[in-house]
Amino acid sequence: MVLRKFLNNATGGLLTALANTNNNNSEEIQQLEAMGFPRERIVHALNATDNNVERAAELLLLGESEEAATTSTNASAAFTNARGDNGNTSEGTHVAAHNEEQMRRAIEESLQANQRQEAANLRRAEVASLQNNDNSNSKNKSKGVVGKKTNKTPDVASTNVIDLTGEDSKPAATISKGKQGVKSAAAINAGKAAVSRFNNNTTNTSPAPKTLSQTHPNVKLPTKLQSKSKEEQILRTANRVKPHVMAVDTLLRVLLSVRSSPDNIKFRTIDRTNANYVQYVRDVPGAEDLLLAMNYRRHNYATSGKNELRLERHLVDDALLYLGISALEQMRESEEYKTGKKLRAFHVEMRRIGKGQKELHQNLTEGEMEVRLQYLTKCPKEPPVGRGAIMNVQLGDERDKIEGGLASRRFDGDDTLADVLNWLGGCYGDELLEKLRSREWCLCDLNRYPILPLHVEKHEKKTLQYLGLFPSGKLGIRLSDDSWRDGDEIMMDDIHGSARGLGAASRSMLY
Repeated sequence: MVLRKFLNNATGGLLTALANTNNNNSEEIQQLEAMGFPRERIVHALNATDNNVERAAELLLLGESEEAATTSTNASAAFTNARGDNGNTSEGTHVAAHNEEQMRRAIEESLQANQRQEAANLRRAEVASLQNNDNSNSKNKSKGVVGKKTNKTPDVASTNVIDLTGEDSKPAATISKGKQGVKSAAAINAGKAAVSRFNNNTTNTSPAPKTLSQTHPNVKLPTKLQSKSKEEQILRTANRVKPHVMAVDTLLRVLLSVRSSPDNIKFRTIDRTNANYVQYVRDVPGAEDLLLAMNYRRHNYATSGKNELRLERHLVDDALLYLGISALEQMRESEEYKTGKKLRAFHVEMRRIGKGQKELHQNLTEGEMEVRLQYLTKCPKEPPVGRGAIMNVQLGDERDKIEGGLASRRFDGDDTLADVLNWLGGCYGDELLEKLRSREWCLCDLNRYPILPLHVEKHEKKTLQYLGLFPSGKLGIRLSDDSWRDGDEIMMDDIHGSARGLGAASRSMLY
């Protein structure tokens, strides 16, 4: 009887407290009711959290049962009535701390459970992938479909197979025991990869790649050189070789030797590592293609142990030899070949003159030394370092890299072109100046574009600044073309570019 009276008093006190709290917290209660929670649980959660709506919502989401909530409420009310009004604040804080700790533990346990489930699903997917590969490589005709139910009793290895074949609208990781696993992205992707490998191993029906005629029917490619007739191959390759003098001469000499002695294996074999062949023939466009058109065949180290071109005796064709020799002899009459021949002779002269400069006049006669000294006495004194500008003079083409073909010296801006010519005469002798004045060779300003020759006699008294050779000058000795050699003046209509340097004359004033 005493206990029943105590409970009735506690219940009455709880209802009175709830009524007072409801009047004060009606706005918080409406917010939580909008979230779908029962009113009785809302009031309890607000009391436990000191009317904190966010913490009360967390407690409600934790999903405590109605029975536990009611028990906790009755006990809290009884204890509150027993202690009086002074203990409400401290007891509410204690309950809030306890509930927060429970919520934290519940969240950690939920995350750990999800991680364990995801790792288990990933392991099952790997097992399924290995089983699919083993089934595809086996010769057994009975191939089990993954995840389908059969009347036979499944073995131990198949109890963990995951159904990821994609037959259902949504992929799921299903264990054969009947328990639904957690759907994770890693397990789904691994299963899809396993199914893709399984399908690739079992089916080899990939379509063949489309050809160019199928993808671009309107595009017409030219016929390959190897697909043309022998006659056309020889004529086309010989036409490509004609600007290269040494390649034409070398190929003609080889074909003449083969025609004169077809039984001599020495004439029918060409070492592709030979220095002269590498320099003059191998890298020339069309040179080796001409030999291949003459039935030469490549033999590398893998087949014969040597890197060479060889013409077998039974492949020697007199008609092809006659055609090749005639084509090369005709190329020797072309303008490209004649120009290349002149350039080659010019470069030989440049090497000879540069060699004399490199040897520092050791092999010069007394007369030559006297002439060079006279030119140097007419040349002004070289400015010290930090004053003037460096003048560079290159013999021939820079790509030829002629030894001793580069001369450098400092000049002032008021020095004339005659001073530069006297300096060149002292370096390379009187022969260079004579051929410049006769226009067999020409002195060109390499800093201008297009490169044009300087009129040595006309501008001999002009300063370097007026000629555009100061503060930097770069001159070159080149072979004159026929028009300049014949004394024709340069037409300015087709000349582009501008004068260079402060105070330099325009092109119309120089030419």
